[in-house]
Amino acid sequence: MAGNRLSNVTADQVKAAMRDVLLAFERPEHQTRLLEIEQEAGSDLVKLLQDRLPFAAEIQQEVIKSHGFSDDGAGSLTFTHAIKLFEKDDEEIAKMAEDLKSRFIPLLPRPPLFVPRDVT
Repeated sequence: MAGNRLSNVTADQVKAAMRDVLLAFERPEHQTRLLEIEQEAGSDLVKLLQDRLPFAAEIQQEVIKSHGFSDDGAGSLTFTHAIKLFEKDDEEIAKMAEDLKSRFIPLLPRPPLFVPRDVT
């Protein structure tokens, strides 16, 4: 994207890129690798995020370059800012944004707010 300027980005362009990124996560080779990352991490959340985030970013960067964004960190930031810009007014983009976010950071179990102790 020339100069990575948001003024050149349209909602339709963002939707198309998001659809393609989400489809890329569904590719068998990507699903296999994501499962491997989860299995290797086990219950180690830090390891999971250390391995999953870069892999997810790589998938995204591969796809967004075909939608006019650069395939580097700056392109990813521009893409993310474009999502944020349009998700406020576009329900479809907002829903896809939640889905995309979950591909980077999986839903984590919530710890209990209160753990009773045996006080007897």
